Amino acid sequence: MSAGILLKYKTIRNLIVILLGIGVIGVAGFALFVILPSQNVPALEVVDEYIYLDQGWGGQENSIDRQLYYYTPQGTSMPQGRSASAIRYEWFVHLELPFSTNKFSSPDNMRRWRFLVDPAPSLANPYQLPVGFTKHFNKDLGENVLDITCAACHTGELHYSKEGKKLAIRIDGGQAMHALTDTTRGSFAVTLIASLADTVVNPVKFSRFAKNVLGSRYPQGKDALRSQLKTSLKGLLTIGQNNPLRGLYPVQEGYGRTDALGRIGNTVFGDHLNAKNYQQGGAPVSFPYLWNIWKFNWVQYNASVAQPLSRNIGEALGVGAQIRMISDTGAPLPIEQRFSSSVRIPDLVKIEKALQKLTPPPWPEQIFGPVDQAKATAGSALFAQHCVACHGPHIATTAKQQAEAPLKFSAQNQWLIDTTTLEHIGTDGAAALGFLNRRYDLSSTGITDVELHEILRPLQQRQLVRNIRWRLAEVIRLRETASLTVDGLPELLAAYPDIDAVRQVTMPYGYLSSIDKTMQQLLPSDYVTPELDKKPIAGWACNLNCQTQFLLWNINHGEQSIVNSLNMLSVTELTEGEALNLVDIMIKDKFYAKYDISYKEQMCLEGFGTLDLPQQVAGYKPRPLEGVWSTPPFLHNGSVPNVYQMLIPPSQRTKSFYLGNRDYDPEHLGYVIIDGESEKTAGFLFDTTIKGNLNSGHAFVADSTTWAAYKADITGSPLPSGVIGPMLTEQERMALLEYLKVRQDSPKGEPYKPDSCQLLVDRT
Repeated sequence: MSAGILLKYKTIRNLIVILLGIGVIGVAGFALFVILPSQNVPALEVVDEYIYLDQGWGGQENSIDRQLYYYTPQGTSMPQGRSASAIRYEWFVHLELPFSTNKFSSPDNMRRWRFLVDPAPSLANPYQLPVGFTKHFNKDLGENVLDITCAACHTGELHYSKEGKKLAIRIDGGQAMHALTDTTRGSFAVTLIASLADTVVNPVKFSRFAKNVLGSRYPQGKDALRSQLKTSLKGLLTIGQNNPLRGLYPVQEGYGRTDALGRIGNTVFGDHLNAKNYQQGGAPVSFPYLWNIWKFNWVQYNASVAQPLSRNIGEALGVGAQIRMISDTGAPLPIEQRFSSSVRIPDLVKIEKALQKLTPPPWPEQIFGPVDQAKATAGSALFAQHCVACHGPHIATTAKQQAEAPLKFSAQNQWLIDTTTLEHIGTDGAAALGFLNRRYDLSSTGITDVELHEILRPLQQRQLVRNIRWRLAEVIRLRETASLTVDGLPELLAAYPDIDAVRQVTMPYGYLSSIDKTMQQLLPSDYVTPELDKKPIAGWACNLNCQTQFLLWNINHGEQSIVNSLNMLSVTELTEGEALNLVDIMIKDKFYAKYDISYKEQMCLEGFGTLDLPQQVAGYKPRPLEGVWSTPPFLHNGSVPNVYQMLIPPSQRTKSFYLGNRDYDPEHLGYVIIDGESEKTAGFLFDTTIKGNLNSGHAFVADSTTWAAYKADITGSPLPSGVIGPMLTEQERMALLEYLKVRQDSPKGEPYKPDSCQLLVDRT
């Protein structure tokens, strides 16, 4: 053998050895990150019977509203990015696990990742995919793509063993347990990528996959299918916000949580626009429960969004709806193409209307045991004494309701959500502060500051006019029961008690003299404001002096305040609320223009005529608590496993516990605690000592002297930060828990019948 041939042989041999070595390393790494970690995923929860509580949707799995909520698409896709990368629906149902012929989407496999899977297929879900996994037709691709909806994250389930059977109690609108956005080893997302990769490189697996997907057309289209799979795989691997080198999510989200607002911002402004916009999150939150939120004047944990459609568009964008803001080369798009999106607004309206019929879950006495009525009665008094001031609900006056949501049938359906400051409540502030501190540059879209001001000015003007009418109505109503000698109350208001007459009086800037003209300009002629009633003001609402001062400030300074606020905005440095507000408005305006939507239809579609302007405050909302027993874990970040621990000193709360187990504790109203300090198990170990995970605040720890001084409003006797009430006895805690099982935020009456906006839905 010649030296040249020998050298060539050695070179080939060495190359083969290197390739084999790389292959072994690749397989070992693959096993390390995908197969072996799956052993740490919690074991499959075996269920003997599924129970669907009647929450206004009936008690059957296949009820119309339940199926609509579970499987109506929103226009989302995986991965977030261009349409070409989207995972097709047929791919997902036929994809196999790595090194296996078992289907990735099999019910038991998805249940192990803690997705909810109904016990049988349905017409809306023929492949028995998890709740919230559906499809929509992508016109660019000519195929159905996988669509993940709000139901995937906002549907809960509690497990309980009774008489030798494991029961699964569905909580519609409740909190999910899965870890959809988690990218740690063995997670859903990582295994999905591994399944796609194994299908691409394994010819035998790919052939099985292609036959199932292509059906009778096979082998025609086989090569194109492989190419499409590679594109989707590349799309998943190159999602910028999940790049571990960026470290955007230093606090593990784990089961039942996601870094919601942080991921929405990074998806819309980082993945879709400019990598320079990526912002560190670090504030995972539990999935909030949804019943009655249509009544709230502010939603999100930080009370940042008022309009239902804006909330839902933001959610769809965060889950993966496509939005086009720049060209493939990064250049601004023509104005008529800018901000086109895949968001399915008519379907969002359908989902929202279904949710307006959703009621809190009733305590299932036949499962968890009867309520101790004596204890519940004692708990009711304690709730009124210590809880209702924050948690309400606080019903708006009609004037307030007309200012905020003029198309609601009644002020009884407008609940005022106050915001508790971080200083007062003392809970982990990472989520609220992150929303305030993150900044995004949208200048690459081509939007200018002048355009930004033109877009937002009409909304702010409408809000000012509404506020003037609201405050004026309150002043006139309160004058009937209060003294007229109020500092700052103009004599003209005393002289003209009739609201129509007062409108005609000349005031600074001419607002009151021209208010009807202004209303006509800002609110088109098909907008009608009903008569204002004269019911007493509820709760902690503004008195006559307060209302008068607000009215005069709006009249004297309202126009200038709009100018000042707009001048402070720059497209190069928008807060998260401002940036998302702009995108929401642009998406809606494009839709309205495309389908020639009238102002009246817009008001219905957006939700009760609510304006789309964000609120940016450093705090959290204390929401009403009917049905709260069914929504563990607690606090916005899910750091407290049951309601009982919300009533004990924070120092006594469990410091670490495992999430991933749905077994319910009906005595303490929460999950059965698997203490991370005393045992090891599969699941997500929640460490409450990490910033973002803190379980501090909301403390009932004040001694009797401090509490008495505070309640007596003695000067210089505020409560320490994080303290909200007195130290409770064990008997008082248990009485409160008993009452929360049957707490009703409003009297039971006829089921609410939402306006369907059906003409709009049919036309689009």
